Amino acid sequence: MNRKTSNHVSYTVAVLTAAVYFVISSCTGDKYTAPEFPVEREDKWTILSEEMFVNLVYDLWEYKSYLLVPVADPQTGHNLWIYDKNTGRRVWSGINDGRGPGETIGGIRNTYFKDGILTYYDDMKGSILRYDVDSLLNGVFSYTEELYDEPLWTAMMVECGDNRLYVNNVGFASPDRHRVSRFELLDSVCDTLGLYDFWPVEDIYERFYMYNTALYSTSSDKTKLVIGTFHGAIMEIYEVENEIRPLAVRYYYEPDIDVYYGGYDYNSRTVLGFYDLYAVDDRIYSAYDGELNPYWNGGDRQTFTKIAVFDWEGNPVELIHTDYRIDKIVYSEAENTIYAAVRDRDGIMYLAKMEL
Repeated sequence: MNRKTSNHVSYTVAVLTAAVYFVISSCTGDKYTAPEFPVEREDKWTILSEEMFVNLVYDLWEYKSYLLVPVADPQTGHNLWIYDKNTGRRVWSGINDGRGPGETIGGIRNTYFKDGILTYYDDMKGSILRYDVDSLLNGVFSYTEELYDEPLWTAMMVECGDNRLYVNNVGFASPDRHRVSRFELLDSVCDTLGLYDFWPVEDIYERFYMYNTALYSTSSDKTKLVIGTFHGAIMEIYEVENEIRPLAVRYYYEPDIDVYYGGYDYNSRTVLGFYDLYAVDDRIYSAYDGELNPYWNGGDRQTFTKIAVFDWEGNPVELIHTDYRIDKIVYSEAENTIYAAVRDRDGIMYLAKMEL
């Protein structure tokens, strides 16, 4: 991508000013304070599908009466399953793994859905692939494909209306660290709208691993972004419509992992945070844990069995204890229902729903 650099100075000054305010306003008082949910209750999942025969679902989207499941199918090499959310039956399977026309290699790791079009941002193939879901369901493999040249060290690309926000995570040993901003917001013609460099975690080694596994979601109108960490529980909230503007950072649980050159490990103090995020215009839904990792503390409880709900200031709203481990979630505003990919104690995965 040929990124133009006009207006970098003025935008950077504005962003740095916001970043200073963000750091100061976020670090007053005790930095880490466990969330206190005003509502806490128990609920159960209703299982929809048969066993899914995979151990990883990459994303989950709702469309009309269907659930779209980007997944790496080891038997067929397909990268998308479509389920009828009323019957739980799989009605379509396709998008081959590969470098051929309409195929994808790494696109399942960064998907986006809007107005009936499912988009795969495939950095390994260097393509943006857009699939018309209605056509797929009608037996026509309809797609478009364009070249995709993302900025260096991109970890995630987020569509924000006509703009694109590139979320970067520079390798801790990289000589490019000082030249790559954490966030880059570009418009439709690749002019830079803003750069942003604040990190909630100061240690460069720790944050490299933390933000390789962090979760991201945007509001329904694509004007706000939420980021949550898997290690510990830190939540960041930004406005990203035409600028990168920090709104809140919540330090709930301190990340505590043992970092060594080339990797990391958990320890007896590691608290598990967020496993998935799904945001709408007035709420943030998360697959959440908030407890010590049991496997380093002699326990065998199921992890990530809770749905934690927050508002767009990062305030806790509700905590729901459930009966399955939660991998991916999507919230249906029309039905006030959460659909999810869940696992039982044996690790068997299903699609499920919970009416709120």
